Amino acid sequence: MNVITLMALVAFLSEALTEILKQAFPIQDKQTYLLSIVIGVILAIVFEADLFNLTGPGHYVSIVLCGILASRGSNYINGLLKQIGIITGRS
Repeated sequence: MNVITLMALVAFLSEALTEILKQAFPIQDKQTYLLSIVIGVILAIVFEADLFNLTGPGHYVSIVLCGILASRGSNYINGLLKQIGIITGRS
Protein backbone atom coordinates (compact mmCIF):
# COMPACT_ATOMS: atom_id res chain seq x y z
CA MET A 1 0.00 0.00 0.00
CA ASN A 2 1.22 3.49 -0.82
CA VAL A 3 2.61 5.39 2.20
CA ILE A 4 0.40 8.43 1.52
CA THR A 5 -2.70 6.24 1.28
CA LEU A 6 -1.74 4.46 4.49
CA MET A 7 -1.21 7.80 6.28
CA ALA A 8 -4.63 9.00 5.11
CA LEU A 9 -6.22 5.75 6.29
CA VAL A 10 -4.58 6.02 9.71
CA ALA A 11 -5.64 9.69 9.97
CA PHE A 12 -9.27 8.92 9.05
CA LEU A 13 -9.44 5.97 11.45
CA SER A 14 -7.79 8.02 14.18
CA GLU A 15 -10.38 10.76 13.73
CA ALA A 16 -13.27 8.30 13.69
CA LEU A 17 -12.14 6.52 16.86
CA THR A 18 -11.42 9.80 18.64
CA GLU A 19 -14.92 11.08 17.81
CA ILE A 20 -16.51 7.84 19.02
CA LEU A 21 -14.64 8.03 22.32
CA LYS A 22 -15.48 11.73 22.71
CA GLN A 23 -19.16 10.87 22.32
CA ALA A 24 -18.95 7.98 24.80
CA PHE A 25 -16.95 9.76 27.52
CA PRO A 26 -16.80 13.39 28.66
CA ILE A 27 -13.34 14.32 27.38
CA GLN A 28 -11.89 17.84 27.55
CA ASP A 29 -9.84 19.50 24.80
CA LYS A 30 -6.36 18.73 26.17
CA GLN A 31 -7.34 15.12 26.78
CA THR A 32 -8.78 14.88 23.28
CA TYR A 33 -5.45 16.05 21.87
CA LEU A 34 -3.56 13.36 23.80
CA LEU A 35 -6.18 10.73 22.97
CA SER A 36 -5.83 11.51 19.27
CA ILE A 37 -2.04 11.07 19.45
CA VAL A 38 -2.32 7.77 21.34
CA ILE A 39 -4.86 6.41 18.86
CA GLY A 40 -2.75 7.56 15.91
CA VAL A 41 0.37 5.85 17.28
CA ILE A 42 -1.54 2.64 18.07
CA LEU A 43 -3.01 2.53 14.56
CA ALA A 44 0.39 3.22 13.00
CA ILE A 45 1.84 0.31 14.98
CA VAL A 46 -1.03 -1.99 13.99
CA PHE A 47 -0.69 -1.09 10.30
CA GLU A 48 3.14 -0.88 10.50
CA ALA A 49 3.03 2.52 8.83
CA ASP A 50 6.77 3.13 8.42
CA LEU A 51 6.79 6.61 6.92
CA PHE A 52 10.56 7.01 6.62
CA ASN A 53 11.35 3.38 5.69
CA LEU A 54 14.09 3.03 8.29
CA THR A 55 15.69 -0.17 9.57
CA GLY A 56 16.73 -1.32 13.02
CA PRO A 57 15.52 0.74 15.99
CA GLY A 58 14.76 3.61 13.62
CA HIS A 59 11.94 1.50 12.19
CA TYR A 60 9.97 1.87 15.43
CA VAL A 61 10.75 5.57 15.71
CA SER A 62 9.48 6.02 12.16
CA ILE A 63 6.23 4.22 12.99
CA VAL A 64 5.65 6.35 16.11
CA LEU A 65 6.35 9.55 14.16
CA CYS A 66 3.92 8.40 11.49
CA GLY A 67 1.26 7.91 14.17
CA ILE A 68 1.88 11.38 15.58
CA LEU A 69 1.67 12.95 12.12
CA ALA A 70 -1.49 11.00 11.33
CA SER A 71 -3.08 12.14 14.58
CA ARG A 72 -2.43 15.74 13.62
CA GLY A 73 -3.88 15.03 10.19
CA SER A 74 -6.99 13.74 11.89
CA ASN A 75 -7.34 17.12 13.57
CA TYR A 76 -7.46 18.80 10.16
CA ILE A 77 -9.99 16.23 8.97
CA ASN A 78 -12.10 17.03 12.04
CA GLY A 79 -12.01 20.74 11.18
CA LEU A 80 -13.03 20.03 7.61
CA LEU A 81 -15.92 17.79 8.70
CA LYS A 82 -17.12 20.48 11.12
CA GLN A 83 -17.01 23.11 8.37
CA ILE A 84 -19.14 21.07 5.99
CA GLY A 85 -21.53 20.16 8.80
CA ILE A 86 -21.02 16.41 9.05
CA ILE A 87 -20.13 16.61 12.74
CA THR A 88 -21.03 19.25 15.29
CA GLY A 89 -18.71 20.83 17.83
CA ARG A 90 -19.20 20.02 21.48
CA SER A 91 -18.40 22.31 24.36
